Amino acid sequence: MSMRDVAAKFHVNSFSSISEWVNKLDELKKSVKSDKKLKLESFTQFPELEKELVHWFTAIREQGIQVLRSTIEEKAKSLAAELGLARFGCGDKWWQGFRTRNSLSFRKINASSIKPIEKEAELVRQYLDDLASLLPQFVPSNIYNFDETRFDWDVKSKFTYDFKGTQRILGVQSAKMNHFITVMLMIRADGEKMPALLIFQEKNGQIPNLVRERLNIPENVIIKSNKSGYISDQILNDYLRTILRRENQLLIYDQAGSHKTIMISNAISDLDATKIVIPGGCTKYLQPLDALVIANFKSKTTDFRIKFQNRADWKKIEKNWKPQSSWSPATDKHCFKGVRCCKPSTCQKIIWVDGFLWR
Repeated sequence: MSMRDVAAKFHVNSFSSISEWVNKLDELKKSVKSDKKLKLESFTQFPELEKELVHWFTAIREQGIQVLRSTIEEKAKSLAAELGLARFGCGDKWWQGFRTRNSLSFRKINASSIKPIEKEAELVRQYLDDLASLLPQFVPSNIYNFDETRFDWDVKSKFTYDFKGTQRILGVQSAKMNHFITVMLMIRADGEKMPALLIFQEKNGQIPNLVRERLNIPENVIIKSNKSGYISDQILNDYLRTILRRENQLLIYDQAGSHKTIMISNAISDLDATKIVIPGGCTKYLQPLDALVIANFKSKTTDFRIKFQNRADWKKIEKNWKPQSSWSPATDKHCFKGVRCCKPSTCQKIIWVDGFLWR
């Protein structure tokens, strides 16, 4: 066939292009094998890191933990530091290649991961029998239940990354570990709310003085801080000894790690308290705070945070904040409520505590 006939058959606008392709046939064949842009999704420069990252991703998705792009990038940077990969970077090109190579897609969460209570049926029956025998021995004002929950600064997304083709998209919590606080709540059987305990995550374990000076702490709130942001046995020990009286009382709580230490056992003994521990995996059903209070409490505080973050003056703080001027004097242009101009995460702490809804 002539070049003109080939161009007509394959709808090529210029038959001269076909002549050029024929002349460069060997060169074009070589370029297909060597051109990285054509094979972006098929290889990685850091196979060991990607293997570890996929293993981690698979493990937490099997638990139903929500995973966002920022979560994956933070984990990748952490692995790169552990492996000594100084050249590694989480750019958009790496991200798109990682998604394609491992068949990841952004999926809407459509299921919750719940451990069937039937697996712990015998423990549940024993717990309920013990509880039934203990309750008559205490007046309602001496029966306490405490539990902690985590609050992320960022409002939780209804989406997560998961493998393509997955039908049941779980999403029980966010795997992002930064920018959160832990809240410990305690209630009595007579309906009285005890002071809430807020634990901030701080790099050096202490809330900066410039932040603490501006926290408008409600009367029913106690503020603590540490490096992890989670409750420790020392913080819990101090809290129990501050709140509880030395008299006949019953404590109901779950099997969180900080609750089972020798320090906490000694504190309960010193306070002349009786304890009953909820079986593992059953707190969703048997923990009073979990079953009746925390979900509603989180919903109200989330609504508060969404309204706060959508405020024009808050958006102005986020827009105008610069690291080098993070502690500059307050001005009407950048601040509100008399809050000194500071980085957004600091303003969040100040306003969140000020509007804390444990009424």
